[in-house]
Amino acid sequence: MRISSCCLLSLALLAPAALPAQVRYSASLGVLGGTPLAHDQLFQEIEVQQDLAPTVTLGVSFPVSKREFLGLEAALGFGGVTTVEPGYPDVEGPSFTTLSLTGSVDGPVIGPLRYRVGAGLLKYLPEEAGIFAEGGPLLLVLTAGTDVRLVTRGSFTLMARIRYDYQRFTTDQLQFSGFSRTQDVHRLGFGLGVDYSRP
Repeated sequence: MRISSCCLLSLALLAPAALPAQVRYSASLGVLGGTPLAHDQLFQEIEVQQDLAPTVTLGVSFPVSKREFLGLEAALGFGGVTTVEPGYPDVEGPSFTTLSLTGSVDGPVIGPLRYRVGAGLLKYLPEEAGIFAEGGPLLLVLTAGTDVRLVTRGSFTLMARIRYDYQRFTTDQLQFSGFSRTQDVHRLGFGLGVDYSRP
């Protein structure tokens, strides 16, 4: 009996503590803006600027401790570009679609504020013409952000989201057109989302 009691006690100590947190599902709609996708000088400076991009994001997060969650987010963005050359009218360029998949860790900061940091992959999908005619490369993207809890009703929570990401951008079509360098691209987005918590 003593041996059995010791075994049960050992198993209880080794087993992970049950987490009170719940699995979270999320959906959000936002808009992303960023720095130029290309900046080069042929005969004079030329910039390819990205327009504001509506973005839909779906995610799921699992508790890894009493405070932190490990999450996965998939985002689909719809943007466009404008070519800016001094002394000439701005030229509206092709539209583009991005698809990204990122993993992240999030946790509490203070009150309703939570942090989020992560990394993943981003793909510019092929378009009919323009700099995305061949599609874009598969890019490493680094992300950070914050979520603010606005209203909670039962299992549903309305969230305000701020997202930042960083990437190194180029395409084969851009290089063929004379844009020889990769470009540091920073993007910042704002949106509203709904979280659903399930045991």
